[in-house]
Amino acid sequence: MKLSRNTLALGGMALILLGCSSKEVVQQPPPPPPPPQVPVSHELELYTCPEGNLRGSGLAGDYDHALENAVNQIAIQIQSSVTSISKAQVGSDVNAEGKESVTSSYERTSQVSATLRNRQDVRVLETVAREGVVGVVACMSKSDAAKPYREDYQSARDALVSSMAVLEMTNHPLEKFANYDKMTAAYSHYRESAQVLQSLGFADNQAEIEESYNKAQEGYKEFKSRYHIYFEGVLEAEEGAKIFQELSKKVFLQTVLDSACEIGLVLSLELSDPKCKEGGLGVTCTEVVALNGSSCKGETYFTLGATLKGVGRFDEEEAKQKLVNSIEKGDLLADWWKELERWIIK
Repeated sequence: MKLSRNTLALGGMALILLGCSSKEVVQQPPPPPPPPQVPVSHELELYTCPEGNLRGSGLAGDYDHALENAVNQIAIQIQSSVTSISKAQVGSDVNAEGKESVTSSYERTSQVSATLRNRQDVRVLETVAREGVVGVVACMSKSDAAKPYREDYQSARDALVSSMAVLEMTNHPLEKFANYDKMTAAYSHYRESAQVLQSLGFADNQAEIEESYNKAQEGYKEFKSRYHIYFEGVLEAEEGAKIFQELSKKVFLQTVLDSACEIGLVLSLELSDPKCKEGGLGVTCTEVVALNGSSCKGETYFTLGATLKGVGRFDEEEAKQKLVNSIEKGDLLADWWKELERWIIK
């Protein structure tokens, strides 16, 4: 029996369909998820500054604050002796999904950032911004960082040298005290400037100036050892002896009879004769006293004056005794001490 061409075609198609239905359908697996992004704070660690540079990095919610934090890191390295009182708090937190969040508080009272006067020399190496977080890596060469401190150092060195020379030439006690304080302040400024440069790898020959400073200190110690306050008063008078006694309670007084005056302050006491007169309350006696301050060579420094007063109900002797007692009880010495305390060496 002969089959038609159409019959053969239909049969072939049936066989093909039967074969396909016997095979299982293979499903393709889904593509793997993309790897999580590296947090910005971690990515910043990948960027390093060239050798001989200081590096600072900062995180914030915007570029300006991130750069400010990076600059502050550099400033702290430049002058580590300066205490930062910055209240800026920047925290980075990476959650389980790898997302990073930044919380910031920018209440700044930082002294450190103010010390970076040439911040225009800071160069931004890299900026990373992602999902509301900005990170900045900044670099600054140590040579650029040292520029303003070299100027400070030279200025401080010159001021110290000048103050040491002035101290050596000064003879007036009060000027000597003041110039010594100026010298020690200049030395502190000098040492701060030198330490900053040393921290940046720059050092000057400091041995010579340190030697000069030590000699100046030794010279001032010798001045202190020879400086005394002398009393040249009328100790035979009861008023003079009382004043000497009261002054000696606060400062060691030498008399010119004890040792020759070399360097110091000479206090000479002058007393007028008491003047007494009778009145309705009894007898009143008054006496003018003066305390002169001068150098050992006789140069007058100051004169302090006062009037003593005593009232006796019965006679002149009682009035004179009360006049002497008023030295201890009155304001005479309190007023004099305002001046005398300036002349006591510290």
